[in-house]
Amino acid sequence: MKSLLILILTAASLLLPAQCQILGPSTVKVGDSLQLMSDTAAKCLDCYKWNISSDEFLSIHNSSEGKITLKALKAGTAKINLTTETADGKSNCEKNLEIQNPSQQKEKQCDIEISDFKDVKVDENTMSFFPNRMSQKYSYYWQATYADGSTRESEEKIPQFANNPASYINSVVVKIINKSSNCFSVITRTYGEKFWFPKAEKVEQRKYIQGSYQQQTEIKK
Repeated sequence: MKSLLILILTAASLLLPAQCQILGPSTVKVGDSLQLMSDTAAKCLDCYKWNISSDEFLSIHNSSEGKITLKALKAGTAKINLTTETADGKSNCEKNLEIQNPSQQKEKQCDIEISDFKDVKVDENTMSFFPNRMSQKYSYYWQATYADGSTRESEEKIPQFANNPASYINSVVVKIINKSSNCFSVITRTYGEKFWFPKAEKVEQRKYIQGSYQQQTEIKK
């Protein structure tokens, strides 16, 4: 009896289509894009068939090799369906995607009084950056981007970053977070080599030679 039950269950599983999974986020904001992908290997590159329940909420930007890029158009819920042809047959899977309106926090709710920051030279190889207002109700995230593309981060209120002609700062970004409301503002300043290390132009200056003047006056006599 037990062997018969196992045989029936095995036969039933063979009749059912294989299941797969769609990997990726389950929520997206209106105006943003996201990428989903299959966790199942297909027998060919064109053996993935994607479908969305409504093009009112989502548009397909690109789909290839088990990946799909979607853009959110309108708030709501959409269903993503994927059929994959594998070496063992077809697999079907689906995913519900929630499209949300972007959060719109008013500036007054953030109550962030910092509107700028200044740079101060610590020594020949170090710069420090000061917010134009100080308060314990904020937390900070600083990022300095260098000419070679590398970055340095700091969560100090007044950070210090290396800066010299061999590796100079191109830009500094600070994210100021209001601890109570958890909203934030971002300030960016762009610099460059000429700002930090200006090259003085050489100016040709004629010198007055007294001897030559006296000689000229003697000739005139």
